[in-house]
Amino acid sequence: MKDEATASKSAFIRLLGVMGLVIAGVLVWFVTRHDRGGEKISVVPTHSSASLAAATNTTPAVVVPPAATNIPGLKQAVEQRDVRHPFKAARTSGAYEWTAEDGKDTNVIRRLAHNELEYQRMVIENNGIYARQLVYHTEPFTLQAQQAAQSGQRMQQITLPGLDGQELQAVVTQTDLKDGGSQGIIYGKLPGQPDSMVTAAFINDREAFTVNSPQDQIYLVGEAREPGEIVVKSINPATYGRVMK
Repeated sequence: MKDEATASKSAFIRLLGVMGLVIAGVLVWFVTRHDRGGEKISVVPTHSSASLAAATNTTPAVVVPPAATNIPGLKQAVEQRDVRHPFKAARTSGAYEWTAEDGKDTNVIRRLAHNELEYQRMVIENNGIYARQLVYHTEPFTLQAQQAAQSGQRMQQITLPGLDGQELQAVVTQTDLKDGGSQGIIYGKLPGQPDSMVTAAFINDREAFTVNSPQDQIYLVGEAREPGEIVVKSINPATYGRVMK
């Protein structure tokens, strides 16, 4: 039993490292794309997977594998015309709209992906996730962050999308906001789950996040697609790190 517990803990630590890389990769992706006005974002957040892990006293036990860095824009610039809102919203809440399409279906992936590299990465990733779904964010984190920056009051909580209409409320424990709240990283935990870790990163209305909560078996990654669009994935912690090597 002790060996199983140790192995499980090691697998979870490796997963944290990989998911930290996802956030770091998405942050780099932010600065390789153009914003609505056609101007490149010039500021690269200084946080990495190591700093994300340090915030929770967790050391990633992974080395950056080539496949794990196949985040859109890391290896090549996206030249294909961006297609926003490829699917209609099927469910709505105050902050989010969920599409109904199965994000693991290769036909759906073809419409989600911006290029062949991203398509291949998502197909490979299918073996390490339970589900993938496109979600639209109608209230960007930027609005909350700018209000907090202007008022001088700390952000108290954020709402993150799960799958199929579910929402997660996270208690904010730390923020690192820049440019008056137009970009930053938000750290938090799920209420009543001291072992959980929530990290959300954003630049304007492009957002990404991770949720790790081993006690209730919640492992989510939200990956930025287009402004106001998040690809939400439910991760299989037993296979994700191995698949993305």
